[in-house]
Amino acid sequence: MKMEDLQETAGLAHLTMSEHALAAAFPAFEQMLGFFAAMQAADEDQEAFPGLPSQLSGPSRIVSPDHFRQDNPDPPSQAAIPQLLDNAGDRDGRFVLVPNVL
Repeated sequence: MKMEDLQETAGLAHLTMSEHALAAAFPAFEQMLGFFAAMQAADEDQEAFPGLPSQLSGPSRIVSPDHFRQDNPDPPSQAAIPQLLDNAGDRDGRFVLVPNVL
């Protein structure tokens, strides 16, 4: 990333930054872009994360009935939880798309 790119990005975000502030922030922005590049590379590497997320070891997605507040007389049944996800709306792969409302 060049300093001009950072200036343009700051302008698009309506940030008024002096040249000194931009120069001070530049290394942190480059580091952040490096993190984004690493995340993108991990997303694209199918061998690094084989299978679906539900197949990975870790906590179960099953919610027990005692998870809900005691004053809630009708917690959803285990069978209703997948139906809730089916009604969530548009999806992009394993992600639920949330419309931009701004």
